[in-house]
Amino acid sequence: MVFELVQYWEVAVDGIQIFLCLLILFFLIRNRRRKMTLEWAEVKTESGQSFNLQVLSQAINQQVELAFSNILDSVAVERRHLDNVLQLNQFNPAGRIPTANQRPPVLSKNNEILPRSKEFAGKDEHRARIQKLALRGMSAKQISEELKTPMGEVELILSLN
Repeated sequence: MVFELVQYWEVAVDGIQIFLCLLILFFLIRNRRRKMTLEWAEVKTESGQSFNLQVLSQAINQQVELAFSNILDSVAVERRHLDNVLQLNQFNPAGRIPTANQRPPVLSKNNEILPRSKEFAGKDEHRARIQKLALRGMSAKQISEELKTPMGEVELILSLN
């Protein structure tokens, strides 16, 4: 009979240990939930967004502003180029090849008049040669081969007139 009491006592001790383990798990889970809700409440800022969301939204805003500023800069550059081309066409209504004196002034980024360079005059002569060959009836490909100029440049100069 003594041996039977020892067996029951071991079962009772095992049961008490299991019960204590379950009780500890219960308290750990409950405390973790409380801690999470407290941390979640502390993370919230005045605007109601978490810090991570604020950082992410600021980064996105900066990228969008940078992209829009780049777009606006490229639009301004293209607008200046277009204004220069339109000024060229205003001075040449009959489609004649303009001389260097008839060209409108070249403008810088700040709309300041820049002095004409020899390089620009050389480009005028090149354009004039392309236009003369086109007036003789040569195709853009033939002009490109004869003057050793890229086909796209020849087509661009011909399309501007």
